[in-house]
Parts: sequence; structure tokens; C-alpha cells
Amino acid sequence: MSLARLVRTLRPSATPAASTLRPPSVLLRLLSSSADREDPAGRARQEVQLREGDLAESFVKGSGKGGQKINKVRNCVLLTHLPTGLQVRCQKTRSLDGNRRAARKLLLQKLDDHVNGALSRRSEKIERLRRKKARSRAKSRSKYGQAEERQEEEADDDEDEEEDEEEDEEDGSIDLKEHRFKAKKKSK
Repeated sequence: MSLARLVRTLRPSATPAASTLRPPSVLLRLLSSSADREDPAGRARQEVQLREGDLAESFVKGSGKGGQKINKVRNCVLLTHLPTGLQVRCQKTRSLDGNRRAARKLLLQKLDDHVNGALSRRSEKIERLRRKKARSRAKSRSKYGQAEERQEEEADDDEDEEEDEEEDEEDGSIDLKEHRFKAKKKSK
């Protein structure tokens, strides 16, 4: 958020109606606007807009599921952003209008990733998901961590016992219990 906007927001107005104090939640929302985020390099997120003049749109025959309607009709949209050269090919629906809308959404998302990089909406969403999963794993570790530690200790104890047994076998002594002959019972 720019400093001037922050000062205007926090400074009391001349009118008595506007001079009421804002609750902390409103101030927090004003301070943490996603549109004004900055990455560590100091770049601010740029809002990306598509202009129809920058787009080259063509329609090609589709392929895949949908039968004759898809294979014969040119309803697959090939959209190119001329300044960057980014291309999107969309055939989500059987209708041309639906594909045109979907292609523009995809191109806007792709352009946002291209321009803003780590600050793009998609990257922020992925980062939020990553943090959520990390929190979930941490909670799980704190909740079940003691049980896992016990299992690891038991596994270590089992390994120690196996090593002890191997050492006993190497001594050259014979365990009579293992080598006892057991007669089979006759079955009728």
C-alpha cells in the first residue's frame, strides 16, 4: 500500500461524520490489500488487463470427445497475445462462445503468471495451499508425534534384538530348541 494512501486512511477528516474511528479489522484489511503486495525484490504486483487489440483470435477444428459436432465444426479457439506471444488453445465446451470466454480467462491467467511471476494470483493461491498443508502436517506431527517416536523406539529395539540373535548364532553354539525333531501325526 502506498504511504500516501495509508496516511489518508489513518488521518482524521475535517468533517465530524467522517472523523469516526475505524475498527481494527478495517485497518487490517486496508493494510493487507492483496493488490498492493510486494515481493522481496521490491516489485509491486501489476494488475493485468487484456485489450482486444492485442489479441489474435482464430478458430480451428477440435479433436477428442464430442463426436461429429467436435470433429467437423471449428469451435476450438486459438488465442494469441501479440505483445508477449503467449498462446492459448481452448476446447472445454462444444459451444464457440463458451470456448472464447474460457480461452480469455486462461490467457489472462497465463499473462498474470508471465508478468507478475511469484506475485500472480495463481502463485499466491498455490503458496496459500502449500502453507495450509505445512500447518496440517505440523499439527499432525505434534498430535501423533509421540506415537511415532514410540514406534521408532520399538523398531530400534527390535533391530537391537535381531543383532543380538545374530551375534549368538555366530558364537558357534547350537540352540537345541530350534533343532529338535518333531514327528508328524498320521492323518486318517
